[in-house]
Amino acid sequence: MLTETQKLICERVINVYETGTVAGKYGAISIFHDGPHGIRQVTYGRSQTTEYGNLKELVEMYVEEGGTFSAALAPYVARIGLVALVDDAAFKDLLRRAGNEDAAMRHAQDAFFDRRYFQPALEWATTRGFALALSTLVIYDSFIHSGGILGFLRTRFPEKTPAAGGDEKTWIRQYVDVRNAWLTTHSNPDVRPSAYRTRDLQREIAKGNWDLAMLPYIANGTPVDAAGPSLAAPASAGSADVVPFLGEPAGGGEEVWSELEPPAGFALAPAAAVAGTAAALALSILESDQIELARAHSSGVHDHATAHETIVDTAAGRAASRSSYGTAPGGTVNLDPALLQGLLALAEDYTFSVSELCGGSHNANSRHYAGCAGDINTINGRPISASHPDVVAFQQRCRDLGATEVLGPGKPGHATHVHAGWPRP
Repeated sequence: MLTETQKLICERVINVYETGTVAGKYGAISIFHDGPHGIRQVTYGRSQTTEYGNLKELVEMYVEEGGTFSAALAPYVARIGLVALVDDAAFKDLLRRAGNEDAAMRHAQDAFFDRRYFQPALEWATTRGFALALSTLVIYDSFIHSGGILGFLRTRFPEKTPAAGGDEKTWIRQYVDVRNAWLTTHSNPDVRPSAYRTRDLQREIAKGNWDLAMLPYIANGTPVDAAGPSLAAPASAGSADVVPFLGEPAGGGEEVWSELEPPAGFALAPAAAVAGTAAALALSILESDQIELARAHSSGVHDHATAHETIVDTAAGRAASRSSYGTAPGGTVNLDPALLQGLLALAEDYTFSVSELCGGSHNANSRHYAGCAGDINTINGRPISASHPDVVAFQQRCRDLGATEVLGPGKPGHATHVHAGWPRP
C-alpha cells in the first residue's frame, strides 16, 4: 500500500530517469536503434514509450480525447508500428507539439503510463508479497526500462519472493545487484550508461530508505522530493541523456534470437551463477504445489525415466535415468540446473504439468537427453492447444528465462505441448 507521496516520488524519479526532469517532458522524442532487429524507432513522452511497442495505444488514447492535434494525428494511428515513421517529420512535430502545448496529451500520457506500466508493476509486486515503497520503485523502474522483471535475471540469484517464503529486502537487494551487473556489461554500449539507475537504487538500499521517506532522492544527480517541480534543483549535465528502452521489441522479449542459438555477444549466465545445486532445485520442484510431474509416459512404456522419478533422483543427488525405447539412448544424465531453475521461475506465474524431462522417445539428438529440456502439457489446469489462452505468454516466459529452443502449437509434433530447451551444458 503506497501513500500518495510515495507514488509521487516513484513517478518523479522515473521522470528524471527518462527525460531528465522531475515533471517529465511530455513532448520528448528520442531516436534509437532499438526497434525490431535493431532498426531505428521513435520513443516518446514523459516516460518514453516506443514506436514498435505501445506508442500506437497512447496516440489512440489522445485522439479519442479530442485534443487540439487529434484530427491531424488520427490518420497515423493505423500506421504506427506497421509503417516506419521515424523519419516522418510531420508526425514527430505533431507529437512534440501535442506534448508541449495540449493538456489533453498530458492527461492521456498520465493515464497511459499509469495503466500500461505503473499498475502492472504494482500488481506484480503485490501478488508476490512485496510491500515496501522502495521495492515498488525497483519493480516500476524495471517495467519502464525493460518491460518487466526479466526472467533470465531472476535465475541469477537465489532469494525467493516474499509470497514464496523469501525475504523482501534480500530479494530486492539481490535483484538490483544482478540487474546492475547486467546493465554495466550489456552487449549494447548505448545501454551501459543506464546503470546509473541501479547504482541509485543500490545507494538507497544501503541507506535503508525502504519507505522513501529520506528525501530528496538523488536521481542521476537531480534531487527529487514531494514539493512542486519548480523547487527541484536543475538536472545535472548527464541526467538528460535517454537510453534505449529495452522491453518492446517484436515478439515481446528483451532479446530476440532463433530457436537454436543466442545472438552474438549475448552472455548466458555461467553455471556458477545459477541459483542452488541441482539437488536443491529438484527438491524445491518436488515441494512446489504449482508443478505437477508425470508418473507415466504417454507411450505406456514403464521405466524409471518419468518426469517425477527423474526429479526424485536428482533431488537425492543421483543422475537421472533416460528412457531406452524408441529413439531414446538409455543410460543416465545430470539434469541441468538452468532447466530446473527455469521451471521454478515459471511456477511463480503459472501452474503447469511436466510430461517429460530426459525420458520418453524424442529426436535422437534432442536436448531432453542432454538433461536441459522439458515438455509441458498443461498450463493453469488446461491441456495445451493452439487455442489455450496462456500458451503464447508461457512460451515467451520460457524464452525470458533463458530457453533458446521453445516449440509449441503450430510447430510439427508440438500441437499438445510446449517444449522448452535450455542451452546444452
